[in-house]
Amino acid sequence: MEEKVMTAAPMEPSSQEQMNPYFSAINYNLPKDMLMLMLLPDFQIARTGRNFLTGMTMAEYGVTDRLTVGVMAEGEKINGLPATYGGLRFNAYFRVFPEDHFLNFTLYGEFEDLNAAGLYKMEVAGFGGEDLEGSLREARNTPVRTFEQRAIVYHDWGRLNATFNFVSETGFDSHENDFGYSWGVFWQPSWMAMGMDAGKAMPGMADVNRSTPPVLSFKRLGVGVEMIGALGNTHQFGIDWNRQQHYAGPVFSYALSQNWSFRVESAVGLSRVSDPFVLRMGVSYSIDQFAHRLRQAF
Repeated sequence: MEEKVMTAAPMEPSSQEQMNPYFSAINYNLPKDMLMLMLLPDFQIARTGRNFLTGMTMAEYGVTDRLTVGVMAEGEKINGLPATYGGLRFNAYFRVFPEDHFLNFTLYGEFEDLNAAGLYKMEVAGFGGEDLEGSLREARNTPVRTFEQRAIVYHDWGRLNATFNFVSETGFDSHENDFGYSWGVFWQPSWMAMGMDAGKAMPGMADVNRSTPPVLSFKRLGVGVEMIGALGNTHQFGIDWNRQQHYAGPVFSYALSQNWSFRVESAVGLSRVSDPFVLRMGVSYSIDQFAHRLRQAF
């Protein structure tokens, strides 16, 4: 009698496939019911004043496959000064068309409840630099509230992703807009961890396990480049290179497992008002079917 062998059902793409590999540019929405937790520390060599560390913690959740919401908290540590809280950011972004197109459009909005000591480079806009030049005590007590909007367009050619963001920041006090941009090109890792819980392997999944590369493997590595910069303001729109911040650098990602990933970028300042160097790092952890798992836990 012929023995029937159960084969593995097609598996959903790993959360790594939905990971945004950039630090400032944005492309993908999270899949529905996925929670992504991120820790993003930076080291910056200041153009003026003392060098400093900045850090951001971020949590994002896929409400639907087209709508993602998130919250961010940031802080900084300037050399020789105490660590300082920089403020909160609340964001949401919505992919306009449900199906994949040659150009995928996403609309992004973010409320920034920061203070003048908030130095994390989530974006740059307007004119001039952003190093702390006055008193830290005064900066901590100076609110800087803005609403950021982005028009995002991206496309994938197989493993190659390209994205462009047009950024507009509206000041709550000034009611004026500062503009900026970010873009990136990224070659995704050839291997993406398969969505399978440890210890729940099914018959027929042996081939999947054998396809998993070693912990140290180029198949887990993604490489690309990212650039961000400013585009003036309401009164003077466009590029005035040495009055605006512009940064560019290579970015690398590494898929540690199904849920964990690491990325790093070394960006250099390209204009007179830019900081000379920014080392950016990020660790991400994703949880698929978060609400479903939470309901089961209780």
